[in-house]
Amino acid sequence: MVALAAGLGMFLASLDIALNVALPSLREDFDTDLQTVQWVIVAFIATRAGLVLGAGSFGDRFGLKPVYLFGAATYLLAMVLIAYSPNLGTMVGFRIVQALSVGCLYAVSPAIAAKVFPASMRGLGMGFTAGSQALGMLAGTLGAGLLIRWFDWESVFLGRIPFAAIAFLIAWKFMKGQERQGQETSFDIIGAVTLIGALLGLVIGLRLGRSEGWTSPEVLVLLSLAPLFLIAFWMAERRAEWPVLPLGLLRVRGFAVSALCMFLAHLGVFVIWFIFPFYISDSLGKGPFTLGAMLAVMAFLNTGFSGVGGWLSDRVGTFSVGVSGLVVMALGLLYMGFLSSDSGLAQVALRIAVIGIGLGLFQAAAYTLMLGSVPQERFGTAAASLSLAQAMGTVLSVAVIGGIFALSNDHHLSGLAASALTAGERETQAFMQAFQDVFWLGAGIAAIGAGLFLFSWRLNKP
Repeated sequence: MVALAAGLGMFLASLDIALNVALPSLREDFDTDLQTVQWVIVAFIATRAGLVLGAGSFGDRFGLKPVYLFGAATYLLAMVLIAYSPNLGTMVGFRIVQALSVGCLYAVSPAIAAKVFPASMRGLGMGFTAGSQALGMLAGTLGAGLLIRWFDWESVFLGRIPFAAIAFLIAWKFMKGQERQGQETSFDIIGAVTLIGALLGLVIGLRLGRSEGWTSPEVLVLLSLAPLFLIAFWMAERRAEWPVLPLGLLRVRGFAVSALCMFLAHLGVFVIWFIFPFYISDSLGKGPFTLGAMLAVMAFLNTGFSGVGGWLSDRVGTFSVGVSGLVVMALGLLYMGFLSSDSGLAQVALRIAVIGIGLGLFQAAAYTLMLGSVPQERFGTAAASLSLAQAMGTVLSVAVIGGIFALSNDHHLSGLAASALTAGERETQAFMQAFQDVFWLGAGIAAIGAGLFLFSWRLNKP
């Protein structure tokens, strides 16, 4: 039952993929554009990134169960608030509440699973963890496609309430031995606050730079504050009795490699979730159900191969599984770049399935490597570090690769201005060329991650 609670935590946290299926509906309902509606994603991921490491360290210090219960309860509340948001601005505000809950669940759920499974089966346990996350993506994509088809976008949030309630009740009743650890050291509040300031300044500054201009006062202030907060965070960690991030962990090869490669993997692959929905709706002319089905193909393969990846990690080692996963993912992203506005759904499904296989293998290996590299009393910090790396990869993908996509789209559109095509045909062709550019860029980033994992593996061999 404790393992089930851990799996439900990852399942709930990853259900947010459903929002990506709902993006076109949100854009229409709130009468806004693609750039504005992306704030729903950016604000959520930026806040989650800033809070998750503090949540993991807090769980290690005071116990994993209280953090899990708080996360599940706050998640339930956030679903109601978001569903009844009267406008986009209010929704973004309530998404920050949800980010707090998801940060807690992402931080402690893998740590709880790591304590349930013995060390000899850690790969299988982390495969279960990554598989639960992928299962949430599968349920979110399929469920969101059906719910939006039958109801409105609000149902994407209200439909999660029963799962949050079940997770809370199971953890409340069955989770034992996860309470306060008994240390007398205080929590590193300064470290937690300065890290939040650094990440919010960086992420929001990057996002505003695209819309307001890189020389606007708000952008300059935010981007200037980010490194100052980061320096303050570093200094705080050196003095804290129980630091949010023990700096010694950065010198542990397994910790550093798994976190950095997780960042690169999600920096490259997140184009699936914020560019691909508009390929399905605008270029292929399909609805939310089709989008949900395509994303579900990836999530289904991700779920299955997370278990396979965890099982293989126990037998052949994490490095070979991790490298294989990143190479397969890079090939899938490269293959996606050859899609066109005339591609059939079978062609789309085949390409996105390859990405799902690679992502499943890699994530299981990364979690196994990370949790096998740190002492048990820092499992929460380790899991939170992977979540932070994942969140930073996704938010920088939206901010940076999203900006590259916009520039590429404008460049191709201006190049087609003198053609005999109609305005609609020029927009479609420019979109597809920019689509190709960013997917090939994502493939290159994933390949860099594979090279880094392989290099570290060779260094680790006797």
